[in-house]
Amino acid sequence: MVFKYSAISGTVKRLGYDILENPRAVLEAIKAAGYDAVDLPGDPDKIERKALRRLIDSIGLEVAEVQGAWAFHHAGESRDLASDDKETRQRGIRYGKSCVDLAADLGAQYVEICSSQTPVPQIPFPKLSLHTLRSNFLASTREICEYAADHNICILFEPLNRYEAYPGVMTSVFDAINLIDELGLPNLGVQPDIYHMNIAEASITDALRAAGHRIKLMHMRETNDYFLGEGHADHHAIMRVLKEINFEGHISIYMPLVPRELSYRAQSDEAVRRPDLFTVLEKQLLFLKGIEGSLESRRAVYSAEAPYLSKKEIEETAGGEEIY
Repeated sequence: MVFKYSAISGTVKRLGYDILENPRAVLEAIKAAGYDAVDLPGDPDKIERKALRRLIDSIGLEVAEVQGAWAFHHAGESRDLASDDKETRQRGIRYGKSCVDLAADLGAQYVEICSSQTPVPQIPFPKLSLHTLRSNFLASTREICEYAADHNICILFEPLNRYEAYPGVMTSVFDAINLIDELGLPNLGVQPDIYHMNIAEASITDALRAAGHRIKLMHMRETNDYFLGEGHADHHAIMRVLKEINFEGHISIYMPLVPRELSYRAQSDEAVRRPDLFTVLEKQLLFLKGIEGSLESRRAVYSAEAPYLSKKEIEETAGGEEIY
């Protein structure tokens, strides 16, 4: 089994590029770097759906997922699915449904949702009770999932760390597993993210094993958000577990952070030299493909039959003469 890889196109903004402004250049770089698919930002109002889908098809990429913009700093408004304010919660539900429509139009299978914090994060303890927050989030999720089922879309829970999500609602993979089991809906899965897991989980590999078949898409992102391999994630162990659980979804790769001043200036000043998009895309992908290759080679060594004969087989081959 060979993994499929996707590039999270919204994160190329970190490098000074924008898929919504120049989709062809970004998508062609993703394809040329060797990716199978692209994750698209959940921005239904800015995406020309028919044109973008034709472009993606012509380049030869799949659409792995529509990634929601749930945090206030991404959305510019509160889309809090756990809020006690009905209007805020309904805004989030409407947005989730619009992302489902976008995914269906673009040929994606998944839409990501999470339980993001309020515009002013409530840390370390939220103002509302955990029971209220969890009940609100479950009700909102159920409505979005039922709508998504009619469009053959699967909703993926992405647990965020406790500084970006309500502590205790869905800040770990185990939280997501419990929510999925409680809802009991067939079109729900988990989308773990190594960056967030690094903060929340006692063991990243144990959490992945526990989630097992519920994992539909995997976010590969370094623990410090820089290039893969520049943090302390044990990517060999992570990839090995994904092999063990027979993960068949896309491994979606974040682009690394670059100095903030470069990222911001590059979008407005062409004289500023941005990192080469293809080079960064390829570097991230080759890092994981190299690990996957080593795992497959190791598996072949230990699963192949040893090319040696036993003493008994040698004696039989020698016509029954005893071999010392």
